[in-house]
Amino acid sequence: MRRFIVGLLATVGALTLLGIGVTAFFLSQGPFAARSLPDSMVLTLDLRKVPPETVSSGILKGWWSESHDVIDTVRTLWRAADDPHVLGLYVEIGDENAGLARVQELRQAIQRFRSKGKFAIGFAESLGSGGDHFADYYLASALDRVWLQPSGGFGVTGLAVETPFLKGGLDKLGVQVEGGKRYEYKSAPDTFTQADMTGPARENLQQLIDGLYGQFIDDVSRDRHITPAKLRQLIDAAPFDSEHALAEGLVDKIGYRADAMDDVRQRAGSTRDLVTLSDYADERPPARGPRDVVALVRVSGAIVSGTNGNGPLGDDLQAASDDIVDALDAAAQSDDVKAIVLRIDSPGGTYPAADAIADGVGRARAAGKPVIVSMGDVAASGGYLAAVRADAIVAEPTTITGSIGVFGMWPVATDLLTTLGIKVDRLRAGANAGMYSSFHTPTAAQQAAIGRELDTVYTDFTRQVGESRKLDASHLDAAARGRVFTGIEARRVGLVDELGGLDVTLKVAKAKAGIDESKPVELQPFPGESSTLQRIAGRLLRLADIAAKGPEVRAPRELRELLARFRIATRPGNVRLPPLPPLWR
Repeated sequence: MRRFIVGLLATVGALTLLGIGVTAFFLSQGPFAARSLPDSMVLTLDLRKVPPETVSSGILKGWWSESHDVIDTVRTLWRAADDPHVLGLYVEIGDENAGLARVQELRQAIQRFRSKGKFAIGFAESLGSGGDHFADYYLASALDRVWLQPSGGFGVTGLAVETPFLKGGLDKLGVQVEGGKRYEYKSAPDTFTQADMTGPARENLQQLIDGLYGQFIDDVSRDRHITPAKLRQLIDAAPFDSEHALAEGLVDKIGYRADAMDDVRQRAGSTRDLVTLSDYADERPPARGPRDVVALVRVSGAIVSGTNGNGPLGDDLQAASDDIVDALDAAAQSDDVKAIVLRIDSPGGTYPAADAIADGVGRARAAGKPVIVSMGDVAASGGYLAAVRADAIVAEPTTITGSIGVFGMWPVATDLLTTLGIKVDRLRAGANAGMYSSFHTPTAAQQAAIGRELDTVYTDFTRQVGESRKLDASHLDAAARGRVFTGIEARRVGLVDELGGLDVTLKVAKAKAGIDESKPVELQPFPGESSTLQRIAGRLLRLADIAAKGPEVRAPRELRELLARFRIATRPGNVRLPPLPPLWR
């Protein structure tokens, strides 16, 4: 009976959503269809929320959520730069929490747009009122004119990293954290195991934020025509009011949004048509024709084993190794594909899953397809391991990368249970059965076994990096032990080949594949993006417990994934527990 009811509901749901899709298609073709683009226009781009690295492929995508990621946005800006119908760009500024590598990618696209003789004007309601406004002003400085609202103020105060340490609170609760790490710079577990920041962690993180801040100073001082020393003085004196920011050359105009829009229209001359970048992308897609294909495979989020998308509303919130390896294999076997771009934005994950992706990269290269890695905001730990066997690695100067190390940990609440009067009895078969339990402290022999497991992973990780990057033992040791680097420092120590974004990555891919640099290529996502209705149908079938063959529908694995998501004990590996935020943001 349950199967019948679930199947009936799934069928009704599918028919309902199919009806919605048919209705939407009719409206898009009828009198409510969007008008064609004007002959002359100014594009608008709202960067009060910078586009994400990837957008969800869940069933709600495209109906009431943003469907363009940062790569889509950058490529659309490239097309607009070469389009004679586009005169300029108006940008809303205001996302102070954006990842710096994505900001640099957008800065480069805007500068390319301006290099074609087109204007780019931005408006910020505020660059003050709390926060450090590091990312949003960094992005704004790439524009040729920045408007700031009179009441907004200027509060760009620098870059700070705050790390909470929970050990004292956990001790009071009677909870201790077991596990270990390799080695001293692998600081993520310190939140749970240390009372404050260790010397090596403090040294490494200070070097990291100094590097990021230095890049900001260099780029902004060049773009705003302010000396680096003067810019540092101004930031150290912030916050201050909008008029002072104008007087010091940090912004160009004081006024409201309507004033900025008047400025845009004046710069555009007789043109009065404003078109959102999203509408422009939808109405004027890339030109089609005989082009060489470069495959785009993404590694976004925490790297895990298995596959994504088994839930009824399944969003792709993790980088599932099975899906990524399948995509690499499909791209390697495609006669049309000349090279593969592996886009990585991941803080790490389980070691076997990251190793599986690295193996997929190696097999793609063995099949004759060059693989070029493009790094986003972060490609660290398992995210770096996934990249290491590529033909070349390209990172933004602000990409957080490296973290060649390993840790594993889990909470043990024996003292808390004793305080509460709770006793946990255990039966076992095998000397080490239950060694990762949260109810019993591991024995000395078990702790030694955990240490050997960490050593094994670290040795294999560093071996792969040394062989792939051709680093001798001393250079490898200086690049490993859990250290994190900016893209600039990663290149210095041999972990990265080139600095830049997607444009540099495509140039390298063309060179490796023997494609003329001046020849355009088609960047084709692998796997191909299935339609919304296909995703809906597949997930409704999975909800109804119907196993089907084919790439769109896989056998259900909800129970195993549920246990994996809520399991407290994690085996040692490049693992970050879900509650941990990226501590460098």
